[in-house]
Amino acid sequence: MSQLSEWFTVNRLSLNLSKTCYSIFGGKSKINTRLRLYVDGQEVQKTRCCKYLGILIDCKLKWCNHINYIYNKLIKFVSIFTKLEANLVQMFLK
Repeated sequence: MSQLSEWFTVNRLSLNLSKTCYSIFGGKSKINTRLRLYVDGQEVQKTRCCKYLGILIDCKLKWCNHINYIYNKLIKFVSIFTKLEANLVQMFLK
């Protein structure tokens, strides 16, 4: 992690630690649950699920979190379109 931090500094890049997290992929027997990563003295948070380029990826590589996320976004849009449709029908019937 110190080499990664140094690379960012040399290339005039910054790492936003509030948006940085990590997950460990693999079977339970291979996972060290006490692993802690630090960059410039700040701990990087371990998560079970994180957003990467708009896709929610979880440590078990399941799609449930992403599907629920997309579903909830679609429900909002469907609701908006349903209300718009009802308003348009009322406007044309008058």
